[in-house]
Amino acid sequence: MQEVLVIILFLAAAIYMGRKLYKQYKAESGCASGCDSCAPPKKEIKLPGHLKP
Repeated sequence: MQEVLVIILFLAAAIYMGRKLYKQYKAESGCASGCDSCAPPKKEIKLPGHLKP
């Protein structure tokens, strides 16, 4: 029973990693979706007048 559980977990991990690699190489923009390694766009923050230095 333990061997079956280990095999199932190993296959699930292998499928997960294979899917991530497939998405990475299939992506048109050069970045896989959901990787969080791309820098977010810079957002302008406007401070109220009383908080400006």
